Amino acid sequence: MIERKIKFITPEQIMSFCSTCQKMQSDVDVVNLSNRHIKIDGKSIVGLMTIKLGMPMLLVVNGMDESLAEEKFAAYLTE
Repeated sequence: MIERKIKFITPEQIMSFCSTCQKMQSDVDVVNLSNRHIKIDGKSIVGLMTIKLGMPMLLVVNGMDESLAEEKFAAYLTE
């Protein structure tokens, strides 16, 4: 399992992120850092569009191709 802090600035970033997630075999979740009970499936554009832009979130990738997460999601990493 890989966990990294991410942030979306524009709706286009969310759409691109979702497209990337849909191509992966791993489970990809986006978790609200202020309320860890809120977890959004990274492959769900409807769920991702509920995220407040600019808010730091936690990316959780778990599965066969999780080693590709750093490369595929580098544009969204905050730290």
